[in-house]
Amino acid sequence: MVAVYGAVGAASMFALSGGLLTVGARVMARLPLVPRDSLRGRQDVTLRAVHPDRVHLDATKVTRRDGVLALRQGGGAAHVRLGPVQGHPTATTVSRPLWAADTEEPLEVESASSNGFFWAGTPETAHGLPTEDVEIESPVGRMPAWLVRPDPLRGAAAGNEDTWAILIHGHGSARGEALRVIPLLHRLGLTSLTITYRNDVGAPASADRMHHLGSAEWEDTEAAIDEAVARGARRILLMGWSMGGGIALRVSVRSAHRDRIAALVLDSPAIDWQDILIHHATSLRAPAPMRQLALWMMTSQFGARMVRLHEPLALHEMTPPYYAEHLTHRTLLFHALDDETVPPEPSRQLAAMRPDLIEFVPFEGASHTREWNRDPIRYERLLADYLVRVLDLEESVGSIEVPVRDPASRALEGSIGLRL
Repeated sequence: MVAVYGAVGAASMFALSGGLLTVGARVMARLPLVPRDSLRGRQDVTLRAVHPDRVHLDATKVTRRDGVLALRQGGGAAHVRLGPVQGHPTATTVSRPLWAADTEEPLEVESASSNGFFWAGTPETAHGLPTEDVEIESPVGRMPAWLVRPDPLRGAAAGNEDTWAILIHGHGSARGEALRVIPLLHRLGLTSLTITYRNDVGAPASADRMHHLGSAEWEDTEAAIDEAVARGARRILLMGWSMGGGIALRVSVRSAHRDRIAALVLDSPAIDWQDILIHHATSLRAPAPMRQLALWMMTSQFGARMVRLHEPLALHEMTPPYYAEHLTHRTLLFHALDDETVPPEPSRQLAAMRPDLIEFVPFEGASHTREWNRDPIRYERLLADYLVRVLDLEESVGSIEVPVRDPASRALEGSIGLRL
């Protein structure tokens, strides 16, 4: 009888531990798949004092980091842009210069959300660039997008308007991610199309209302290329941040318009989702069996149903070896070395596998997709130089001065000229 009770107890514990393992794996698998409102923001900064020319903030990893920073309060009712750290009023605070206020609502001495996009609004409200609101007909519905055409009267180079840059934001992000590079693309004379994709705020949902980590979202970018070609695009530049970079890579190897794609620019791209998921699971101290089960749920037909995916994710097609084998386009690859969201090692691996196509630019001191924020002048100089070389813009651009605008504000005079 004792042996029977022991066997029953052991079986019960096994079932319980197996059940907990399954529940934990399901939660882990669903975390990156469930869409979230990217516009709400997380309050990750605390203001201690607000002066007319500067603000004092609690010293944290976010506020101490070199480079520029923007803050918003009240869901964006107050938005300001700040310069680099200029002092330490106390042992626990930092001071940053107040470069520009984009709203009439003043900052309050309370919590705020950092805005890694730096700019707020649209290309028109942020940069004064006329912007068309267009819709892209994708397989799941009409996706809103910003279309900015080069205007020589606003300093754009002539003759490059049939080269279209399609700009793809990252996971849990929004179109505003592209506001940091649109002025430079405009100055170079490129047409830019900043897109959304399924399950974005304001865009149609997929049938299962879940992110597919680029496995399916690439179809929405392909639809954007269709639209660009229909509007006269002769060449396509794909630029993506984080998951948007992974989407750009997937489009580059699957698109029906591969011959029109002239180049890629990837910013902290999600190249290897298995590596990303294992990295985060390990940081949460999830046991190896739970990590393996979560990946099985995401990639198998039966497991997908357990996390409410309508189809499994093609993670095996989103790895450095796969892209190294299939990539045919020249690529500029930025990756932040302090990236705790998407580890930089897969980017290094891919660049090492295809040095004939990929120019790898590691950014020290930058966090995930914040290379521009860390050093706007260096970032824009590298990007401008690459695009001029790869897209053969020298002839049409010649020796005009392409200004890297002082990121403070249009109200501040002066700029740094880059001779192309």
